[in-house]
Amino acid sequence: MPNEYIDYKDVNFWKLFFFVIKRLRLHYKEALIIIDAQNHLSEIPEEYRSLELCLLALSTHPATTLKYIPEHLKTKEMCEIAFLANPKSNFKYIPDKFKTETMCVEAYKANHKNVRFIPEIYQTLDVKIETNEKHSNKRK
Repeated sequence: MPNEYIDYKDVNFWKLFFFVIKRLRLHYKEALIIIDAQNHLSEIPEEYRSLELCLLALSTHPATTLKYIPEHLKTKEMCEIAFLANPKSNFKYIPDKFKTETMCVEAYKANHKNVRFIPEIYQTLDVKIETNEKHSNKRK
């Protein structure tokens, strides 16, 4: 498909895309690669972000993709991969149900602002005190 016809944001483009691959019996993943969809996940309407597309995008860009994956498609494994690739930024996009104590500690070390995204179950008095001390020292 010529690039000038690809409009990742256009819902009608995606309707046509699915119609064509179904009619021509093309393999969905190969068709996604041909149109370079994995590099444009942020532009694609959420209803057209399939699990296969999100996995493809995550394998291509593990450090920046998680925030564009719909919540209902996120898995523990996806979140772990994204976290390992970029704990500083991806922690806030991980659903609480997939966060571990180790992940919370590493996320806090990578970026102290991540304390806002640590589930209550993992917030220890030490982390709260350390956070408050750092903030009060900055104010002085």
